[in-house]
Parts: sequence; C-alpha cells; structure tokens
Amino acid sequence: MPDRQRVLTAETHHRRHRLLTRRAVRESLVSLSQLRATTPHGTSGVAAGAVVDVVVRWDGAEPYPLVTGVVLQVDAKELFASAGELSRLEAKDVSLAVSVESLQDFVRRPGELRLVDEVLHRQVVDVDGAKVLRAGELWLATVLGRMRLVAVEPERPWRWWRRRTTTRSSVRLVDWAGVQPLGDPGSELRLRLPHEGLRQLRPGELADLLESLDRAARDELASSLAPTAVADALEEMEPEPIKSLLRDAPRHRAAELVAAMEPDEAADALRDLERGEADAIIACLPADLARQLTEILGYPETMAGGFMTTIIARACLTDTVGDVRRRLSDQKERSCDIDGVVVVDHDGCLLADVSLFDLFVASPETVVGDLVGEVPPVAVSPEALLDEVVDRLTDARRPSVVVVDDKNHPIGRVMADDVVDALSEGGLRMRLPWLFR
Repeated sequence: MPDRQRVLTAETHHRRHRLLTRRAVRESLVSLSQLRATTPHGTSGVAAGAVVDVVVRWDGAEPYPLVTGVVLQVDAKELFASAGELSRLEAKDVSLAVSVESLQDFVRRPGELRLVDEVLHRQVVDVDGAKVLRAGELWLATVLGRMRLVAVEPERPWRWWRRRTTTRSSVRLVDWAGVQPLGDPGSELRLRLPHEGLRQLRPGELADLLESLDRAARDELASSLAPTAVADALEEMEPEPIKSLLRDAPRHRAAELVAAMEPDEAADALRDLERGEADAIIACLPADLARQLTEILGYPETMAGGFMTTIIARACLTDTVGDVRRRLSDQKERSCDIDGVVVVDHDGCLLADVSLFDLFVASPETVVGDLVGEVPPVAVSPEALLDEVVDRLTDARRPSVVVVDDKNHPIGRVMADDVVDALSEGGLRMRLPWLFR
C-alpha cells in the first residue's frame, strides 16, 4: 500500500474511533451553558452560589481534556469545587459532596484551563475540516465515569435564534480530538507541539487557515510548524498576509521561511516588503541564496529576470544519464522548479535543454550528448519582457524557457506557472491555450 494511502487509512480509522461517533457519548452530552445555568446545591440542599466556569486539565497528552472541577461564585468569592468534591455534575443537577464552607478559593494549577475565560469564543482550528472557527459552545460528556471536554460547536451570528428553535441532535459539533485550540502568550493553550492533523494538511489548506486566523493565532501556528511546511503555505497565500507574517516574525524566523520558499516566490515576497525590511531578512540568509535573491530583485517583476527561478539542473555532454539522475535526486525538494536539464559546454554556455521525459526513457549508460538534438534550446535574456516570454512559450510549446546572461550562461528558468502568476487567467487562456488542453 502506498505511504499516502496508509496515512489516509490510518487517519480515517482514527476519526471513526473518536468519541462523538459513540452513541452513549452523544446521549450524555451536556453543554457549558447548561452547567452555568444550573444552580449548584450543597450537602444540606441549600443553593451554593452559581457555576461561573468549568476547569479542565490540558497538557496535550490526552485528546479529551479531563474536567478537574468547577468554579463557583459564592457571594464575592470564587471557590473551587474539585471533581472529588462533586457528587453530581449534570445538566440539571450540580451537587456538592462537601459543605460550601469547606471549599477553598480558586487558585489556578499548572496545566489547567478555565473553559469560559480561556476557550469559549476563541479561535480554534478544525483540523479535519481544515478551517478556522470560533468556539460558540463547548460540550462535555461522561466517559468511563469521568467527565471530559469532547466537542466544540462553531459560533454563528444567529446563535441566539438557533438556541430557541433547534435541538441538540441538530447541532453541528466538531470532535475535540480534531481541534487545535490557540491561546494568548503565557496561556496553557499555547501551541507547543503541532497537532498531528496539522502536519497532514495540504499547503493550500494550511494557507487558508493562516489567512483566516487573527494575527496572534496566525503567528502562533506559523511559529510551531516546520519552516518548509509554512513556506509551502506562503506560496499559496495572497501578498498581504505573506507580508504581515514576515513582518511580524523574528528576523531569523522570517529568513528561515524565505530560505524554504522557491527562489522566485521568495523574491516576490521580499519585493512586497519595504526595502529596509527585505534587506534585513536577506542579511540573515546563506550567502549563495542571498546572492540569488538579490539578483532576481535587481530586475523589475515585468522582466524574465524578475520572475524566474534560479533553481537549475545542469549537465555536460559527457555525463551519463545515470549521473544526471543521481544529481537530480539531490534536488527532489526543488522538483517543482525542474522540468528539464540544461546542457552546457566546458565554458558553461548553454547548448541544449533536455526534458525529464527524455532522461526517464533513456538507459542509465546513455551519454547526455546523444540526447541533444538539432533544435536549439528556448532561451530568453533576463531583460525580456513578459510578452516576449509568452511568445517564446507559445511558439515553442514548451512548459518553460531558460534565462541566459549576455555570455549565454544559464542563470535561471521561467516556468509556465510563473507566467500564470503574471497574467490574468482569461488573458492566459487566449495567449497560451495549449497549456490548458
């Protein structure tokens, strides 16, 4: 079974075993609002103030936080009734197993969260649905004799009307095991380790999440993930969110993200920043990458040099196909920017552009020179304007063109998707219809 299929099968298996799929759990659901509307009673049956909050233990080790107690408002004090001091914790019955006088003032303990104060109405990520929502309601249930937080209900503008007209069975709930909450600095909710589901999101899905989160939550999520994952998402985002994220990140983190992006995408991101901001990030980059990006930024974005990628796979006439394939395997992380291998002479001048297909069907012992035909490679100068690049792509019906300097040395490549980014879709379909066949 392919690795991707194993991941999908395991993920589907995991979702099927989440608590909300169990009938007994769904039938025992109680909302945070219901608990807060219930008048608690002490051992003598006398009302014991009001339930103002529910406390859970949150350490990230368990998917469903355990309820450790409730906060009661008694006169002017907030008292804590631990789970062991409660005889009942139900929708219509919150009863103490001890006297109210024996309760202690509420003092937060490490790893605990107040659901009303710290989770309710906050942004959370529905990892399964790959979207951001606000916690409009929280639902708890008894599991093996212990009450746990098991689900979140998305907040809606018409929430008050729905509460009057619908039943619990019609409410759309999100299983808490598929939720990644985000918190304020210093909060126990701060994301320390990424949710496993976040690692499996496609770049476009993660981009949508980052664009939907508010600044604090976005920065928290971005800082918790690997630079490569965030960089892939950045390449799918609109310019303004990218600019905001790079500005808000520490310089070294911004440099990590830029370094993980494709060179042409990185140049676009830097071009949208103020000159001083871009220079500060470039100063933190490895020297070779800094040189490449500076070269791209030296051209207007309307010229080939301004939207080319500097990722180039090279070969000599005397190399074997096996040699080239081994070198290509070292660049697999940049595969999106490689659709061919430029063949150069001993002075580094462009001789040919061999497609990956030709390399794939040739035997490993074949010499690259034998793959070079009589048709010259499609090349443009870095000063070539967008229209000229489009014309060359159209005439040659190639997915890319090589960019060469005034000495015919390859310095970059313009991919078809770079042109797609530079043109509107309607105009592109008229100019390059063969790309859409």
